[in-house]
Amino acid sequence: MSTSKEVFTLEEQEILASYVTNTDRSVFALTNLPEVIKGALFSRYSRSTLGLRTLLLRDFIQEKESRFSDMQTGSVHPDSAKDTA
Repeated sequence: MSTSKEVFTLEEQEILASYVTNTDRSVFALTNLPEVIKGALFSRYSRSTLGLRTLLLRDFIQEKESRFSDMQTGSVHPDSAKDTA
């Protein structure tokens, strides 16, 4: 079994656990993410040297301006998030 080059702290692993099937292997699946987040995530990933999980964590989950938590709870309509991205 191959391991991932991405390394996460225990806190980061706990945060990511709701959105990826694992944080320590190179093959994983995304879970519980709105389509708008997946689209934006893959768009950034295609131009980045960072791993997909790292981008998800840093650019969406931890970035307050991304309004990720609002989109997860449904309090922001996905189309209104485009204005801030």
